[in-house]
Amino acid sequence: MSNKVWNLPNVLTMIRLLLIPVTILLILDNQMVFALIVFLTACGTDLLDGYIARKNHLITKLGIWLDPLADKLMAVSVIVTFTIRGILPPFVMIVVFAKEFLMLLGGVIILGRGHVTPANKFGKIAALLLNISIGSGFLYEYLSPYYLYATYVALAAVIVAFVQYAAKNGHLIFEKKPSAREE
Repeated sequence: MSNKVWNLPNVLTMIRLLLIPVTILLILDNQMVFALIVFLTACGTDLLDGYIARKNHLITKLGIWLDPLADKLMAVSVIVTFTIRGILPPFVMIVVFAKEFLMLLGGVIILGRGHVTPANKFGKIAALLLNISIGSGFLYEYLSPYYLYATYVALAAVIVAFVQYAAKNGHLIFEKKPSAREE
């Protein structure tokens, strides 16, 4: 693991974070094609930063923490903005918020017990489907009602991935944390 914080993958992740408000402002201004271009650019930086970090051994603790945060902030921000604009029904936002809150809470508890639970293939597939459905939401005027179908499929995948992840890792939340003497 690299100790250098300011490396290309982390800079790309920071750029992705900076693209979030740009995307939101474009959506609010109904500049959906430009917003989609910015969103796809952010998705591209996500693929690129991970590839560069793995290939060049530039994985950092900051990057491990910041990369998924940037992904989730972009997805949740766009979903909230789509909900405000009436592009998505509120229950989509509620389900995504609930899942992210429970994942965050569980992750903090599990980390506090000394465990790390990496993303698995179900979560990665669900995230990909969610990003595809978000991408289709930018073109809702042209894809209605099909973009909603994509959203519902992605939402089902998110729920399945969450249940699978909870079933696999939930026991770590309830396990007794070893005392200092037991370690």
